[in-house]
Amino acid sequence: MKAPGFGLVVLFLPGLVLAQPAPKAAPPTARGEPETVYSETQRQKDEQLSRRFVQSLLRPSTKLEGQFAKWKHPICPRVTGMTQAATDAVEHRIRAVAKRIGAPLDRPDSCHPNIAVYVTPQPQATLDTLAAQEIRLFGGSPRRELKMRYPVQAWYFGYFVDFWGVRSYDGDQCWLRVLLADPFCAGFGPQALDLVRTNLRPDMMAATIVVDAHAQTTLASLADYIALMALAQTPATGRCQPAPSIANLFLADCGTDLHTAGLSDADMAMLIALYQTPEDPEKAQMGRLIANMRRNLEGETRK
Repeated sequence: MKAPGFGLVVLFLPGLVLAQPAPKAAPPTARGEPETVYSETQRQKDEQLSRRFVQSLLRPSTKLEGQFAKWKHPICPRVTGMTQAATDAVEHRIRAVAKRIGAPLDRPDSCHPNIAVYVTPQPQATLDTLAAQEIRLFGGSPRRELKMRYPVQAWYFGYFVDFWGVRSYDGDQCWLRVLLADPFCAGFGPQALDLVRTNLRPDMMAATIVVDAHAQTTLASLADYIALMALAQTPATGRCQPAPSIANLFLADCGTDLHTAGLSDADMAMLIALYQTPEDPEKAQMGRLIANMRRNLEGETRK
C-alpha cells in the first residue's frame, strides 16, 4: 500500500514576497511491481524442491516412465453423499482451480461426470460396490490397492494415445485381460522413436474419489484436497510431501510447517506446470514440468 500523499499548501500574504529556496528534485519513482532478483543458489534450491515434489506427489503413467497424464477432455465433477450446499461448494472449487491452472472445463448443467466423488460413512463397502459395477475404472491400480487406507483416496482410469489417435489402456491391463480383451496386455511396452520421443501420451479419462464421511477437517480444506486429487494423478500415499501441501492434510506425522489449510504455492505451481508443459517430445516432459514449476514458484513469466 502506498503512503498517503501530501497536498501542497500555498499562503498568499498581501505585500509580502518571500524568497524560497529552489525545491529539491524528487527521487525517481519506480513504476510497476518491484522486481525480485533470484540468486543462482535460490534457483538451484527451487529446482531441487520442484524435482522432489513432482517425484513424490505426481504418479506417472503406469507404462510410460517419466510421463504424466492430465485432462484433455473437459472435466465434469459430480459429488454425492453431501448436502446440496456442500456439494455445490466442492464442485465449484474443483472448477475454479481447473480454470486457474488451464484444465479444460465442460458445461456444469449438461455434462457427463468424469470426476466422481463419493462421500460415505462406509468407504470400503462403497469402494467394493463401485469396483464390482465398473472394474475398469480402477484398472490403473493393482488389485491390492482397492482398499481404503486413508480418509480420502483416488483411483484413475486413462489411455495411451498414439500419433494416429489409437488408444490402449493405461493400467495394470493383465489382471483385466479377460474383462477388457486388451490386445496390448501381453508384452506391451512403448517403442521409442528416438532419444526423446515415444509416440505415446497418457490421457486422463476418469477419476474416482472416495471420501470417508468421518474425516476430520473443514469443508474448504476438503474441497482443496479433492481438487488436487481430481485434476492430477496424485493419489494418497501416506508420505509427507517435501514442501507445504494440502496433500499433507490427513498426515499427523508431518511437521506443522508442512501443513496447509488449502492448496499451497507449491501445489498450484505444480498443477499449473503440469498443464502448461507440452507433451512433445514426450521424454522431455518431466524435465520441462520441473523447470516450469520452479519458474512458477519464482513468479517468473513463462516464455
